Amino acid sequence: MSKRKLLNIYLQIVCVLLMLPSFATAQQPDMPAGWSDGYVYANGIRMHYYQAVPAPEKPVIVMFHGVTDNGLCWSTLTWELQDDYNIFMVDTRGHGLSDPFTSSDDGDTLVKDVVAFVEEKGFEKPILMGHSMGAATVMRVGAEYPELAEAIVMLDPGLGRGPGGQADDEDQEQDIDEETEENEEREGPPTPPQNPDQLSVSMFGSPETLVAQNNYSFEDLVALCQRQNSKWAMMDCHYWALSKKQYHGAYSSQKWQVMSGTMRTGNSLAKIPVPALILKADASLEERKTHKEAVSVMQDGELVHIDEAGHNLHHDELRRTVEEITEFLSDL
Repeated sequence: MSKRKLLNIYLQIVCVLLMLPSFATAQQPDMPAGWSDGYVYANGIRMHYYQAVPAPEKPVIVMFHGVTDNGLCWSTLTWELQDDYNIFMVDTRGHGLSDPFTSSDDGDTLVKDVVAFVEEKGFEKPILMGHSMGAATVMRVGAEYPELAEAIVMLDPGLGRGPGGQADDEDQEQDIDEETEENEEREGPPTPPQNPDQLSVSMFGSPETLVAQNNYSFEDLVALCQRQNSKWAMMDCHYWALSKKQYHGAYSSQKWQVMSGTMRTGNSLAKIPVPALILKADASLEERKTHKEAVSVMQDGELVHIDEAGHNLHHDELRRTVEEITEFLSDL
């Protein structure tokens, strides 16, 4: 085993030991040992990011999370990859410690945020990785800015019923838009649940609804995560809970259109010229056939379904996810 591998194992052990008090008492966690964070001013806002143990001589990976998460929600996956890559985990606009949405934002804004972040940091040909909304975002970046990245990795993006993958995204957005309108029509602030078992977390809704979620206790959010996600590591639940308290996303239909517009990927898959990997959650044979048809337009793409994994496949089946990403990146 190399000295670097041994050092990484040592750092992980130290990190776990340092964080044991917060894990045991359900206090809001710090960053893993050896990690740092910072800000850049890009595309008109202050964007916050986390950096894993620095590896300046290694290829750069820039990660973009899904709706309501933050950069630290990549932590367990990053731990497994940081030996071989210089990894940056960005808090998307309206999430984590990055600035909120602005009145001038539109469905292209989050795509431009990715490009502006990469340029501001001076990265040359980074690997772009995204989950859910973040996967749709880097998919579009790969198509619309073909010279920017060396490769694109997408964890469970929406894939439609035909080549290109647009249909399912539009169906999902329609459902979300309808529920957003219902939330906005609610009179008065929501009544906080009296029983922690009744907590629910939404990615959209009235300002009162979303702020009420920010006010859930950290302990109750961690417990909710554990009840709903029995396969997740405790660290995943702690950072998931933290992200929900930090989420300051779509307070209006206009702001939701910024995020949902980002997920209108159209025929982006066909336009990505660099190597691309799509990891999808477990699915029926019929759904897998649909997904395969959707990605058939890719120039240099690969589709892998992760058995027994849900939408958050990097939490549900971390080891398999790491194996597939590592194998893909090793061929670059």
